[in-house]
Amino acid sequence: MGIEFKRRIQQARIFDPKRGYEEKTLTLETRWDPLTKKTVRVLDLPIKKLEKPDMDEILKKGGDFPCPFCPDALEQATPCFSDDLIKGGRMRFGEVCVFPNRLPFDRYCAVAVLTKGHFVPLADFTEEMLFNGFSTACVFLRRLVEVDPTVRYFSVNWNYLPMSGGSIIHPHLQIIGGDLPTHYQGEMIQGGRGYHQQWGEVFWDELIAKEKELGERYIESVGNTVWLASYAPLGFADIMAVVKERTSLIDLTDQDLRDFAQGLLKVFQYFQDFNHCSFNLGLYSGEYGGDDSFWVNARMVTRRLLPPVGASDVSYFEKLHGESIGFKKPERLCEEKRGYF
Repeated sequence: MGIEFKRRIQQARIFDPKRGYEEKTLTLETRWDPLTKKTVRVLDLPIKKLEKPDMDEILKKGGDFPCPFCPDALEQATPCFSDDLIKGGRMRFGEVCVFPNRLPFDRYCAVAVLTKGHFVPLADFTEEMLFNGFSTACVFLRRLVEVDPTVRYFSVNWNYLPMSGGSIIHPHLQIIGGDLPTHYQGEMIQGGRGYHQQWGEVFWDELIAKEKELGERYIESVGNTVWLASYAPLGFADIMAVVKERTSLIDLTDQDLRDFAQGLLKVFQYFQDFNHCSFNLGLYSGEYGGDDSFWVNARMVTRRLLPPVGASDVSYFEKLHGESIGFKKPERLCEEKRGYF
């Protein structure tokens, strides 16, 4: 097994005015992602639970203009696909509606509105709502590869509420597909191939086995999906899900998607109890038609506005140095999260 959980612990000294300028030692870790080798910084702040945000104030950030994703506006305010791609211009399943994104992040970029309700608190999401959304996204991706053989890379993504970068409060997924992977997706694909060539094993299979053996970041499994606290976190609370032996989103079965939806609901319960109300989610696919060294996986990172001025939780470290800051050790996150599964 070639998986290495590499870390470097460093210390800094300050003279703390809150303690009469007594000397105080501060500790931080640099961690290396075991697959991509990307470095992150981990500060284990003594925060048990963050203050509950003012949801009324957050919802005001959505503005007073009519929501284009609400039922009375959707037909007139959202664009359509060509009939040769999606007959009728939009794809529907239950309350889910899929249509083109006005901001194309890739050759194919679609929005999947999850429900008719404009705002859905985390406590009100249901398995059926999540299953319908992710299932319809996968159906859309299967249609893409039918009509365009150059499409090989895709993902399903979610910005929930404005702190996450979501410009519309109405819950929706973003689906992208094209002939190039995103940077992180490409790093994972290449890292998995390199690991397989060097060690003759699938990285994701080895990761699950190693994390389960150590018991430090292994949360639980739901059906075919394994939930972990990410070793090298990309934010305050970074939770990973791996779907065993599925190399592409195209390969996901209905049961896989239900397992994933059930796990998401358990994560939402944790978020509610610890006053996390916003998150980013990425569900990543390997190269369509590629090898089996990649397994479908997801990452969820909570998003916050930092007191006292409501500052962004993304700073020069992420934007200009390419490193993320984690404020809670993944091992502590795992201990908190286990009780929800």
